[in-house]
Amino acid sequence: MKKVSGYRLIFGYLGIFLIFIGCTCLFPLILLAFYPEEAHYWLNFFIPGMVTVAIGIGLMQLVRGVKGAKLGKHQDSVLLVLIWVLAIFICAIPFLARGDMTFSQAMFETTSGFATIGLTVFTDFSSHLYVFYRAFCNLVGGVGLVLIITTAISDRYGLKLYIAEGHSDKPLPNLKKSAMVILGIYLGIIFVGTMAYCFAGVPFFDSLVHSICAVSTGGFSSKENGLLGLNVEGVCFPAVEIISIVLMILGATNFVTHFLILTGKGKKAIKDIELKLFACFAIAFIPIFFIASAVRGSMGWSYDSFRTSTFTFVSAITTTGFSNISDLTLLGEATMLLVVFINIIGGGMGSTSGGVKLYRVAVAGKSFYWSTRERLGHSRMVYPHFINRCGEEKEITTSESFEAFGYIVLYCLILILGGFFVTLFSSFSYNDSLFEFSNALAGTGLTNGLSFACRDNPAVLWIMIAGMFAGRLEILAIYFAMYRVVRDIFRKDTL
Repeated sequence: MKKVSGYRLIFGYLGIFLIFIGCTCLFPLILLAFYPEEAHYWLNFFIPGMVTVAIGIGLMQLVRGVKGAKLGKHQDSVLLVLIWVLAIFICAIPFLARGDMTFSQAMFETTSGFATIGLTVFTDFSSHLYVFYRAFCNLVGGVGLVLIITTAISDRYGLKLYIAEGHSDKPLPNLKKSAMVILGIYLGIIFVGTMAYCFAGVPFFDSLVHSICAVSTGGFSSKENGLLGLNVEGVCFPAVEIISIVLMILGATNFVTHFLILTGKGKKAIKDIELKLFACFAIAFIPIFFIASAVRGSMGWSYDSFRTSTFTFVSAITTTGFSNISDLTLLGEATMLLVVFINIIGGGMGSTSGGVKLYRVAVAGKSFYWSTRERLGHSRMVYPHFINRCGEEKEITTSESFEAFGYIVLYCLILILGGFFVTLFSSFSYNDSLFEFSNALAGTGLTNGLSFACRDNPAVLWIMIAGMFAGRLEILAIYFAMYRVVRDIFRKDTL
């Protein structure tokens, strides 16, 4: 059989993903069975969905009946970036077709959805189709476009995309079975979360949307004022807060850890460095958040201050963006700065959360400790460099330590520059701009109101879009994709 390689292979695989992206546009139409009064929106979803499916089927012919060859170096990153760019562009069309959103606003909303950010410029929360569509973008983006349809590609080539998208672990050796297990756990938690919200008195539709957006750590809501919109008569709001905290933590936990617990290997799971580090941060920073909000905020030393501080910490470190307070600035500037710091850390590798990830922080911290110990210790003494990852002892190499440090430095540099460019093109202070951009880069929907206030400022929206996109694909994939494309344009070998 003839082998296929290079960009023909890339576009052939892209066709498979385009079919799924088209189906993502079409899926909300199911809700017309329950909300027929919104039938006037159907073409907004149907036309871009069907056209995308047709194009995908056409591109698939490039690899039909032929044997796929190995993707060239960094071509997996090229394909990954193409998949995400096209997913965001195509799925922005239903928003644009409404007529009340500009192209920049539609792209911002869709990027925020797929990148599971939660920042929004959307205003029509009366439309069930669009509210669910936003949540569905969270669902797809949270677990990853590649993971959902990785079974459409052979293990050998799917694995490269799987890793490039940020999935560093597999619960099982087989990629197809691993994807099914992760997707099953993901949807299972969403189902349980939906039922839990319902038991707390939340209507089913709102329960489904908030469960999806909590587990995906996406932060979108079915209410204009977010999670606080559920604080109405007949709803036990303290229960809603507890359920949300549990779901956010579950979403920010590595799916392999979930798998270990569900298969009776809980003792191995609790040894994981990320779980230990998360517990340490929670024990250390929840009191700090409370003290900062009590001293510098407007709520004082009250139970409400402690409750809100705890919720804000969990929302920040899981990079979800849910908030149980009407205005975050009520917590004080010190708490806002703490949110920026916690945003940088983020949740677990192989989860739905953003940030630099707990594992990289653990590797960097351990590497610094090992380096200091070796400098102070005997020159002939050899120390082991091991970290427990998903229940297994893993040796940390020098290159992995450098990569962790390098990624954290690069991330912080982009954060500082992003905050500068936001304040350059807006009327907001640098502190406000840094706070908002940190949420965009980390994938957190906590906001001081800057994004919505700048909804008519295309420059700020596109800076935020760039931050959201870079944070979701973890920066390096974008660099590798650009590196490969530039070298191909100039016909140079990729080193």
